Order: sequence, then structure tokens, then C-alpha cells
Amino acid sequence: MRYWFFVLSIVYTYSLGAKETLRIGVQLEGQKHVEQFIAGREISSIDDYSGEFAYRDVVEQVLLLQALHFGGFRGNIELVQADHYKRRLRLLEQGLLDLSVTGVWLSDALPIKENLYISRPLLRDGEAEAGFYVHQNNTRARQVNDKFGLQRLNAISNKNWQIDWRIMSTIGFAHLDSVSQFTQMTDMIMKGRSDVMLATFYNTDDLSFSQDNETFVPIHGLKVKLPDSRHFVVSKAAGNLEIFAYVQRGLKELRSRGLINKAYRQSGYINEKVKHWMVIR
Repeated sequence: MRYWFFVLSIVYTYSLGAKETLRIGVQLEGQKHVEQFIAGREISSIDDYSGEFAYRDVVEQVLLLQALHFGGFRGNIELVQADHYKRRLRLLEQGLLDLSVTGVWLSDALPIKENLYISRPLLRDGEAEAGFYVHQNNTRARQVNDKFGLQRLNAISNKNWQIDWRIMSTIGFAHLDSVSQFTQMTDMIMKGRSDVMLATFYNTDDLSFSQDNETFVPIHGLKVKLPDSRHFVVSKAAGNLEIFAYVQRGLKELRSRGLINKAYRQSGYINEKVKHWMVIR
């Protein structure tokens, strides 16, 4: 499978399938990481999901492309810029997109299930975990070791991310703000306006990640389980039942090969390093 990047499109060298073009909503900025992760490899041949750019969103995009391939899709794919998670869901609901490039939480899909086909689970309820990330220089926050310590911190999240917001709202932080993008969260923390954000774990040695040349690390020893399952969703627009069948068959094949679990583990999303950390409930 060959892979080209244009401004907003990926095109496969396949004859057209049931649809002339399959429209997939993406976060545009993240596409450079997808290109760096794939690094010229054939999509169908990828079975190593580790590396510097193996972020969850990147790995899920690769899994989606692999599911379509192994499921039998042989059409063209166009990536459509839809940077916000809620916007992608809205465009799917309206039939203006066929797929979201990343998985969605079941609790976000169910309210609009009349307009969506919901795939087999990528992650089952409770498999996903996340940490409380702070700036590496925030010594006070890094010394927290229990829920009571968390409650003395100021936190930042996104109301549109229902699972994250529900978790952060119930912990009882000293203050909790909402912004619309991940980069705004890191900016708030860099500027000292917030102490902590919820983020999935990374595959780096110390579980850290970098943003705008700043380093963020999880509060050691504390984590949460995300109480929901994660799925690919397909718009129920005309002609998409066949697309959904491709996705379902492909996911079944990926699961049988052990690639879904491998992808999440190698990317750090399911992380052995935090296996014995305290779960904050």
C-alpha cells in the first residue's frame, strides 16, 4: 500500500470501491506525526507501533487504515480537517464525514447512535488508563502522593471530553478550568495558571512528553482508569453500511493477530510501568 500526503488528503493506489471517496476527519496538526511514524512503510505491513511518534491518536489512525485494508476496502481516502473532537462527531452525525480517524468513547457515540454505526471495541471498558501530568519544574505538584494532595492543585481539562471532564470534576481540585484544545492545556500549565492535566501515558522511559520545547511528566504513583470503551464510528450516510462492514472485518483480523493490543501497549497507552500505581477513584 502506497501512501501520499497532500494538503488535506491521503490517496491509495486502489481502484474505486463502493464509494468514490471515503472522507475521514482528522486533526490537521497531527498529520505530520503520522507521516513521521509511518516513515515510508506499507500500512498493511506495520506490526511495530513503538517509536518517538507513537502517540495514541497516531496509532489509532494506523489501526483504522489497517482495518480498512484488511477488511477489503479498495477505494480512495481523503482526509478532511476537523480539528476538534466534538466537530468530528457533529460532521459524522450530519453525514459530512464518513469516519473519524481516531476512536471515540462509547458514551459520546450513544447519544447520536441513530446516525452512527459503532464498531467492535478497540479498548474495552476500564482498559485505558491516564495520569496526572504536570510541568517537570513544578516540584510542589510532583510531590503529591494521594487524592488529598491532588485536591490542593489547580487543574485544566476540556468539558467536551466527557470522560476526562467527569473524572476531573469528581476529584475535587482547588480549581478546574476548561479549554478546547490539548495545546491550550499545556500552555496554561507552562504559564503557571494551572498545575495539572489528565493525559494518557506515553512510551518514553519516564512517561514524559514534550510540547513547545517544554517537558511534562506524570505525578508518580497515581493514575485513573477510564470507565468507557473506545470504538471507531461510521456515519450512517448512504453507502456506508459496506464501509462499516470493511471496518468490522478488519478489526476482527487485527484482533486475531494481536495487533490492537500490541499497538496500545507499544504506544504506552496501556503501560506496564504504571501497573502497580494507585488508582484514584
